[in-house]
Amino acid sequence: MHPHSPNWNAQLIGGIEAVMARVFMSASACEGGSLLGGNGRTTKAEGYITSWMKELANPVEMEDSIYELAVGTSWTSPIPKGDFERVKAGLEAIGETRILNDLESTNECSLASLHTDHEALSVIYDGAHCGAWRIIPSHAVPVHGLRNKALGYNPIKAKTYRVDVPRFMKVSGSMSKHLILAEDGKWRCLNGGYAYSYLSSFICGLIKAELSEPGSYRNRIKAYREAITSASVVPSDTQIVVENLAELKEWAQRDLDRIIADTTHSVVGNGIQMNIPKDQSLLYWATSLPSEHTKWVFSESARTEQLYPLSA
Repeated sequence: MHPHSPNWNAQLIGGIEAVMARVFMSASACEGGSLLGGNGRTTKAEGYITSWMKELANPVEMEDSIYELAVGTSWTSPIPKGDFERVKAGLEAIGETRILNDLESTNECSLASLHTDHEALSVIYDGAHCGAWRIIPSHAVPVHGLRNKALGYNPIKAKTYRVDVPRFMKVSGSMSKHLILAEDGKWRCLNGGYAYSYLSSFICGLIKAELSEPGSYRNRIKAYREAITSASVVPSDTQIVVENLAELKEWAQRDLDRIIADTTHSVVGNGIQMNIPKDQSLLYWATSLPSEHTKWVFSESARTEQLYPLSA
């Protein structure tokens, strides 16, 4: 519908770890272009995160509110029936008996305070399984409310920290697919080999590092992106080894058969070793073979590590 009318949407209730996880997860979508800025402009993940850091440093304060919690089957139900077992386990884990007893005994409603019952509400509305929009409608979000820096998250930035950047190699000069030196020391093509996919996964996993070393996200993301964009093309004598053939799913076996029908190869134990396909279509299929079964063999498998000093 045009014109687009943006509105705020309550995602979750929780502490800084939960909030940061949500921010970084959303930021990861910038890399593939599925999350854009205003007017459809391209937005980098680090820019998106920075905008949220500014908001977190000086947040809008929400007054206490009372919510009616009920389990239901409607898509707008405060607690979806299909999610109740998770909610129950979470409330039991924190010793929240009042709300749980109300929901179990009457299956109608229980009253909860945003301030007093924030821990219970954070269990229910974690933003991953259940969104806070179910109890906080968009018109109730205090977008233009008073800000309170005392409630903000604005840690001192880390001055030095270690950036561990994995090695990447381009599959070919004409294809935007990459290999990564995986944790097992083997070169593999993960998640299809797309740069945005590697970056998205990396960004989602940055939460712990960012919380322990505040402000490091920007250099970490830039270094990771640079490692991908500056990657060299694999040598022409690269070999692809597909192991444990009996465990391959039908679709993978079908693609492998298509590749080896036109590629020099040999049977080695319970696997197949083949030259890197010259045909681009076959090479594309090769990058899509299950990464847990497929490794790419060539020299130079060292990781690189750098120490980035930052000014205060």
